[in-house]
Amino acid sequence: MIKFLLTTGAVGFLCASFLDPLWASGLDRSIPWIRDSVMAGIGAGCFYLLVKFRKEL
Repeated sequence: MIKFLLTTGAVGFLCASFLDPLWASGLDRSIPWIRDSVMAGIGAGCFYLLVKFRKEL
């Protein structure tokens, strides 16, 4: 269950953090860099935990 949550979190947050600026710029809105940076950090953290604890999961 934890492996599924970390995988989903890594994929979801990383994809959202890279696609959100494209979506915002397409709508001529300002890009929320702080929110996108936080989402990228959370996604990278989930990916790091997946790699670090790969034997236990």
